[in-house]
Amino acid sequence: MNFSDWYTDTMEIYRTQDIMDGQLTRQERVQIAAGIPCRIYQSDNRPIHMTQTAANVKESDHLACDLSVDVRSGDELKITRGGALGKSGPVIRAFASDPNLYYEPFGAILPGLAHQEIRLLQEERVT
Repeated sequence: MNFSDWYTDTMEIYRTQDIMDGQLTRQERVQIAAGIPCRIYQSDNRPIHMTQTAANVKESDHLACDLSVDVRSGDELKITRGGALGKSGPVIRAFASDPNLYYEPFGAILPGLAHQEIRLLQEERVT
């Protein structure tokens, strides 16, 4: 079995970097990677929370991708559901936590299990 086929979504990674603007340094989110195969595999879809002034969505999902992908805590991720299958599903904007790395166990019966898992935070407010 080819476990890379499990990655049905794609993601773009944006990272905050220092940009020189004359003599001033400002921070800006810059795209550092795109088209990376991944998968949201455990979705924690919570209902929308309504108040008098705004609607609030706060979800916490898990994402899996290859160990070679450089994802850091605080990175902004834009994940296209079904993107690796050529579909244009919904695009999810989320922020990454520290990745948990799972290396290939020595003498593994099923090779290809190495991956990293990243907990995502999706928080949107609509007024």
